[in-house]
Amino acid sequence: MRAVSRPVVAGLFVGLLVLGCTKPPAEAVVAGEVLLDNAPLPKGMIRFIPTDGALRPMDAEVVNGKFEARVSPGEWRVEITAPKVTRKKKMYDTPDSPEVDEIAELLPVRFNVQSTLTMTVTAGRQEKRFEVQGK
Repeated sequence: MRAVSRPVVAGLFVGLLVLGCTKPPAEAVVAGEVLLDNAPLPKGMIRFIPTDGALRPMDAEVVNGKFEARVSPGEWRVEITAPKVTRKKKMYDTPDSPEVDEIAELLPVRFNVQSTLTMTVTAGRQEKRFEVQGK
């Protein structure tokens, strides 16, 4: 077995020390509500997508119009989705097949996949209300 030289060990130690001392990114909490046609959105999802692509998107559940998301400060595009059961359908094409819900999107694409909603998030806690209209 070969011994590791002192400069290599010292370099590894300094590297680990620097990594251990780096400051974690600032965090923010965005809490608020989503109103659909002036009433709390019963159930849905809100997604924060960084406009610069440097961070990963962050999701939060919307329940009775309320949400709370932990995101990093910066510029975000916001998408809101809400499932709607359209009908029951058979899982398989057999007589004894169980039924499952067929789901469609309740909100127009201008609030989700083609959303132009944006938000500037700063460190700390922020409150935000999003008002959307149904189809």
